[in-house]
Amino acid sequence: MADQVPVLITWDVDPYSRRDLERKRRALEAAVELCRELDIRTTFLFVAQEAACYPDEIAEIKRAGHEIGCHGLTHGAEEEYSRMTSEKQRSYIEQATRLLEEQTGMPITAFRGPRVKTSNVTLKLLAEYGYLTDSSVCSQRLDLVSSNMINPGWLAAPRLPYHPHRDSAYRRGDLHILEVPVSALVAPFISSALYVLRLQPMKALFRLLYAEARSTSKPIVYLAHPKEFGPKSGGRFQLWELSPQALRVHGLRFRRYLRESDPEIRLGLSRALFSYMASFPDVRFMTMREYALQFSRAAATDGRE
Repeated sequence: MADQVPVLITWDVDPYSRRDLERKRRALEAAVELCRELDIRTTFLFVAQEAACYPDEIAEIKRAGHEIGCHGLTHGAEEEYSRMTSEKQRSYIEQATRLLEEQTGMPITAFRGPRVKTSNVTLKLLAEYGYLTDSSVCSQRLDLVSSNMINPGWLAAPRLPYHPHRDSAYRRGDLHILEVPVSALVAPFISSALYVLRLQPMKALFRLLYAEARSTSKPIVYLAHPKEFGPKSGGRFQLWELSPQALRVHGLRFRRYLRESDPEIRLGLSRALFSYMASFPDVRFMTMREYALQFSRAAATDGRE
């Protein structure tokens, strides 16, 4: 993999309320069209109970060669993989995997926990259910406003993809699943940061990540949400709600006002950033599954597996 820079764009297809069905379909269609326009393959991670809302979109995603993965069962406040009991985690993962495989007609092997949360229990269960990759760790990301706040595990986690330890999601071990961290250098390489920082700082962050990837073969993993290309829903929330549960699920809600809110401008920023990434020599856009298989082949060649 030394002669290429893997870039993994991942889309978390989060839920809306039912009354926003057409709105969220249009937003997902915009993400799929953006990938088609730039001729890039990506990974769409669906909340399982929402997948039935997108039969046509899922068919198009499959035709275009993208991967479909799992982003949990409900994405509700109760689905916290850093806190759920092992029994509840097993139930949710089993149901979510079954629903998505029925909906897509294909194996589901990529996972990201809602709100990018995970645990050693989660990863052991994912390995048991045949998942190849998880991407719920953001190595060296310092986040003071999201639902993760300061996550010590993230700060200590390996930067390169790794097989997790049975006792910790944030250490190397021998679990038969590959943890592929979302890219960060203190600031996260995610769409929310793009809509706050705008294009030039995100281009600079990509250049740093590209230089690192050229040196270490580390993939660059970008996290985005199709719903950001749709109009805002009309849900109400308390701006300064600071209950423990609200912070765990939503973080500090005022951060919403720091981001660009116009969906067309968001789409334009995303198009510009993706085009910039594609302009670099040796960049290869790939799915999570493609990367995992390539990683496994390279490890076997090097005698590491």
